[in-house]
Amino acid sequence: TYVTVYAAAPKKEALVAINRAFERMKEASAKFNAYDIQSPLYLFNQKNVPISDPEVLKVIRAALVVSEKTDGAFDITVMPLTRLWGFSATSGPPRVPSPDEIKEVLKTIGFRHLSFKDGALVKDQENIQIGLGAIAKGYVVGEAIKALKENGVTSAIVVAGGDVYAMGKNRSEFWRVGIKNPRGDEPLGYLEVEDRAVMGSGDYERFFIKDNKRYHHIFDPRTGYPAKMCQGTFVIYQDPMLADAWATALFVMGPEQGLKIIEQIPGMDSLVVTATGDIITSEGLKK
Repeated sequence: TYVTVYAAAPKKEALVAINRAFERMKEASAKFNAYDIQSPLYLFNQKNVPISDPEVLKVIRAALVVSEKTDGAFDITVMPLTRLWGFSATSGPPRVPSPDEIKEVLKTIGFRHLSFKDGALVKDQENIQIGLGAIAKGYVVGEAIKALKENGVTSAIVVAGGDVYAMGKNRSEFWRVGIKNPRGDEPLGYLEVEDRAVMGSGDYERFFIKDNKRYHHIFDPRTGYPAKMCQGTFVIYQDPMLADAWATALFVMGPEQGLKIIEQIPGMDSLVVTATGDIITSEGLKK
């Protein structure tokens, strides 16, 4: 992911803080990379080594809470599906698998295959594999913000791909964060925010078209096919890690079911672009 960090501070201090933020992001990011042969994720997936790293466990525990609340619509065990469809770094070109192939892979999907033993994450089947792509980016953005704060910065913005955290104000103004139009170049509009993450999930990031049909990388773990009720979802919340996870969960669940749950989380707001291009926002955002 291409990351940009802006900090409003005297140049010398700002550069020290920004460099520290990037160091922290690199450090955390390496742990969450399922393709790095030294990462806890790789060892868990390929060699069945329980995960005991406290930082990785913290993110996994948060992910499992979202899985519980969404009845498995959000699931970190979808890695084999991602590979089957050709969206993984180690798979061939994207393709539409046969229903039988999907059925076979679904046997290895499900967050309930994961549990904790002696404080470490274990799995009940050797071929269970996890990927934290839908939550770790938000966590890493949060770590960058912490590093900036620790180095005296009170006003900054971190942009990681389509995900943003705006800290403090932009001088005396709110930060303006554009909302991407899933089917166009011009933004749908913008939000004015302070100390908030704006995290997005969409079918426009990684996809292929086959027989005039769009297939993308956000799967419904219950069907094995790309989720089809939304074009894009955006979640606004003070915790970037949870905003990231809920943007994906909302995308899979769709606006009707997803917004019901999100409305119950204090301080969380969202905007959904449905499959037909309608825009639905949470009650808080309407105000």
